[in-house]
Amino acid sequence: MKLLLTHIFFIVCFSLSLFSKNIIFTQEEKDYLSKQPIVTVAMMPDFTPFSYYLEDTPVGFEHDLLKIISKRTGIRFEKRIDNWTTIYSAFKNKEIDMISSISHKEYREPFTTFTQSYYDIPIIVFVRDDFGEYKGLKSLEGKKIGVLKDVFYIKELEKIDTLNLIFYDSYEQIAKDLVFGKIDVLLQNLTNINALIKKHLYTNITIASELILPNTKNEDLRFGIQPENLVLSSIIQKTINSISEKEKEALATKWIGSIKEFRGGHIELNKDEIAYLDSKPIKYCIHPNGMPFEGLNQNGKHTGMSSDYYNLFEKMLSANFELIKTKNWSQSLEYVLASKCSMLALGMETPERKKHLNFTSYYLDVPLVVATRVDVPFINHILDLENEKIGIIKDDAFVKILRSKYPSITLVEVNNIYDGLDKVKSGEHFAYIDTLASIGYEFQSKYFGELKIAGKISESLKLSMAVNKEEKILLNILQKTINKVTNELHREIFSKWIPIKYEKGIDYNLIIAILLSSLFLLLLIIYWNTKIITANKLLKKAKKDIEGKNKELEQLAITDPLTNLYNRRKLEELLKNELNRNERFNHKFCLVIGDIDNFKNINDKYGHQIGDKVLIQIAMLLKSNLRKTDFVARFGGEEFIIVYPESNIDIIYKLIEKVRLKIENHSIEGIKNSTMSFGLTQTKNGDTYNSLIKRADKALYEAKNKGKNQTLINT
Repeated sequence: MKLLLTHIFFIVCFSLSLFSKNIIFTQEEKDYLSKQPIVTVAMMPDFTPFSYYLEDTPVGFEHDLLKIISKRTGIRFEKRIDNWTTIYSAFKNKEIDMISSISHKEYREPFTTFTQSYYDIPIIVFVRDDFGEYKGLKSLEGKKIGVLKDVFYIKELEKIDTLNLIFYDSYEQIAKDLVFGKIDVLLQNLTNINALIKKHLYTNITIASELILPNTKNEDLRFGIQPENLVLSSIIQKTINSISEKEKEALATKWIGSIKEFRGGHIELNKDEIAYLDSKPIKYCIHPNGMPFEGLNQNGKHTGMSSDYYNLFEKMLSANFELIKTKNWSQSLEYVLASKCSMLALGMETPERKKHLNFTSYYLDVPLVVATRVDVPFINHILDLENEKIGIIKDDAFVKILRSKYPSITLVEVNNIYDGLDKVKSGEHFAYIDTLASIGYEFQSKYFGELKIAGKISESLKLSMAVNKEEKILLNILQKTINKVTNELHREIFSKWIPIKYEKGIDYNLIIAILLSSLFLLLLIIYWNTKIITANKLLKKAKKDIEGKNKELEQLAITDPLTNLYNRRKLEELLKNELNRNERFNHKFCLVIGDIDNFKNINDKYGHQIGDKVLIQIAMLLKSNLRKTDFVARFGGEEFIIVYPESNIDIIYKLIEKVRLKIENHSIEGIKNSTMSFGLTQTKNGDTYNSLIKRADKALYEAKNKGKNQTLINT
């Protein structure tokens, strides 16, 4: 989806010029500047790309704008950086001279003199991808809407009675809560949230529409100055007016970026990064025998997964990558350290390597497995390999890690995967450790019926791009590129080289390892009749392992990890089953939503560990008061839902009241009189999952408003 971001720079009341203008200061302004004043200015730490931290240094559009103003006036700016709520309050209390990123509103005029806008951004309604069709503000009714405290359009939002506003101090937290379902909607400017989506690789946030409110258009970014300091506000505005179109374009290019389109989105590069790519080819080294990840084919050409990634990167960046060939992995490491090549296509970050190389975030994560002869039982844990010789490739990132973590394991370094597997085949070594991808790739054409994958160990190979310490610009370019590779593209490349199908909701790595071993055993049964008895025993054990793991995975998939109650996913399944029974047989049932009163205060006062213990004990109390047919689930945060099949609402009301009193009289972690509020409803004709929960939630909301610690019914 391509978005057109229309931005308006430095709206000034004078005609625009291509060259910077001379600033004509009054005598009063000159006297003010002659004192070389220090001006305190409040800025945000997470307002990308205008003001944010990069490697512990505050940077961004607004910081460069202040540098220009400082250079032309001699004003020294002392920055106070904190979240918006804190700096806005400090500015209102006259603790700070100036504030950045403030938008004009009439109610702010008594305590703010505004400069003209230096940037305008659309305000966007962000939702999760499961939100459904957005039909304007009516679609927000009954939804939890996240919004920044004291944002400039807050008064317009508060006038709409049907909106359930949830207030936040930071952009990071509001975006995270939308991703994980704690809120349904996020209202914020396009530039900032887009930056957070790219930073954290959020995949389920989407744009519903531009926010349309009375008297509010775009978010107009301005400097705000204390109204008593008219001289300072005049100086700042005159200096902004003096900035030429060429300077404005340079700021935009640096911080808003040059955009290169490619499948799945765009990459924003600043002028230094563009100049780097235009200046020279990017020299890189690979593991020449590291298939299926990477290697050299018979013609000496780069092949494997990393080859596909590099072809993709060349298109995304319009850049030229040049392969520097080496004899082996050790030589590739030597070359990148000696700057004979600028980077390694694939490499795992370790403390030792981090001393000499910088790493992008990893973009391949592959489990480590154990290959043995076919007559060896399954390996449940790496410690099952004690007192045996275990092969592993020389200079592999895991050699030091495994030796340090498991000193009782005898690791023997081998030259390459073929050397390692051949020594297992001959009996010289008991097993060989490598990635599932590498061993699975070789098993497709060699070692048929001779070796198998006997187990999986807990570690996995997380592969990044490793870059020479001197190449900081290149590191930034590569990280931006990796951030823009979609999950679909990752899957396409991986499945091309490792043709294994994954089923959603299963522990893929363990199941694949077991299925591969089962496959080899089945093939042995067919071709080696003399080993039928042994193969059958192994097959039975594999089946038992799979069933056990499937049961564990199924339980994990439906259980809340903190309280051990059903999670929201299981609740939805059970509740829809009950609705179907209600529709077919007219078996009405009751639903209750309970919410712990003042839970935020408990977390703030006693800490999150005590808060978690309160949630656990409340869950136990709720569960212990169920009938055999009832079920309870954690709905999210401090909310719980209880379902009472084939029940009468008057009886359930009395039951819930008993539970509520037990909670009130129960001392939890030394916290006396913890209480809960409940909303109760009963099914009626035409009910859906959403309508039923919405009705109970409304009753809960009224219970909260009427003083909490009570149960209200909404029929």
